[in-house]
Parts: sequence; C-alpha cells; structure tokens
Amino acid sequence: MSREHGYQPPPHRGPTEPWPDTEYDAALHLLDRQVVDVDGRHVAKVSDVELTEDPDGGLVPTGLLVGTPALLPRFGGRLGAWLMERYVQSGTSRADRDVPLVIDMDRVDDVTSEVHLDVERDGLLRRRADPADAPVRRRLGTLLAMRVVPADGDVLHVLDAHLTAPPDQPGRHRVVSLVVGHGRPGSLLGYDRRREQGPWLVATAVRHLHRHTRLVELGPEVAIDWEQGEVRVGAGAEVRPLLD
Repeated sequence: MSREHGYQPPPHRGPTEPWPDTEYDAALHLLDRQVVDVDGRHVAKVSDVELTEDPDGGLVPTGLLVGTPALLPRFGGRLGAWLMERYVQSGTSRADRDVPLVIDMDRVDDVTSEVHLDVERDGLLRRRADPADAPVRRRLGTLLAMRVVPADGDVLHVLDAHLTAPPDQPGRHRVVSLVVGHGRPGSLLGYDRRREQGPWLVATAVRHLHRHTRLVELGPEVAIDWEQGEVRVGAGAEVRPLLD
C-alpha cells in the first residue's frame, strides 16, 4: 500500500536517534514480526536475528534473517537438522539453498507491532556472501536453544538476549545480558521492558509469573560455549531479577 492510499510511515528517527529505544530484547521485540518497507508494503517475517562477533568477543545485531533456512533450525536438535536436510534436498541444486536471506539491521527505522524499514522492498532481500576473513556470525536462535549452567543451582535456559546502546553511540546496540529462567523462549507472557505493565493487578500478575526469571550480565564470569550449546555462569557473575 503506497502513501497515496493513506499509509503513513513512522517518522524517520535520523542518524542520531536510536530505535526502538536505548534498549530492547531481541526475541521479544524482533522474532516473528512482520517486516514492512518504507511504503508499508510487506517484505517478510523475521525468522531469526544475525549476531556478529566484534573483535572483543561481544555480540552485535547486524541483520534480520528471513525465509525457511532461517526458520527451520529454530526447531532445534535433530528435528531442526532433519527439517533443514529435507528442505535442501527437496529443491534445486543451489549450493546456497540453506543460506537465509538477510536484511541489514541499519535499514530498520522503527519497531512497533511491525518492523519498519527505511527503504523500498524491491531488490532488498539477498544472501550474505562473506569473504574468508569475515567476522564470525551467530544466530539468536542458536543462543536461545542453549542451556544455562550456573555455579550452583538448577540448570536454566536462555529466554532472550538483552541489548543496549551506549549514550554516546545511539543505535549501536550490543548484547549486554541474557534473560534466563525455566521454560523456553516465548514464555515471557505479558512482559515488555519498554512499557509499563498496565494496571496494578496486571503488573502484579506479570511480576509473579516471572519471579524466578533472572538477568545475567555478560562479563568475565559468563562463558557462551557455541560448540557445547551452553552458557556457563560463574559464582562471581552479576545476576539480578528480571523485574526489580
């Protein structure tokens, strides 16, 4: 739908204004949302989020991954691998059939109930072709499939990744902590850090639901082992309740 037919895109934030805020949670605010272009036309659905390792080992969101090759691995384990294998075998002989399409994160202009881009959709989607010396790229879905092994206590699971941007670098988000707890990703019912939790009764219910959910700050005491599929949390790690 074009502007002439009544669509009004969100105001452009400009290069110094962060989206959607100085902080957000990757799974809660991005996964499975519809993506629309600058004219309000549907582009795709966010199936995963690309996280790129920076030189100091931090994780920076660099792309929205879309399409079947991005979605199937999120089923996890042998099922996800089997589904991907069947998908690749059922198509043409393209060598990159298992490579998802990507939308660069810097094309995101705003996030509401949809992800709004600042460009038209034509020619937008592409497969990333990295050179041999490219930085290591990870997927949010892989991180969300990890178990969390604390120094003592029960084994938990990664429920989300919390990102913030430095005050002097708005829009330059990076993963600073992990939301961990019992259950699985998508179980944060009623929770949204970016807004008030509603009336007192609703807020009380949300806090009760998430009373055992914790925020683990990334640091020297927290090791993300991508090969073993686990996050090891040392005794000196900073851990606090999700909702204070």
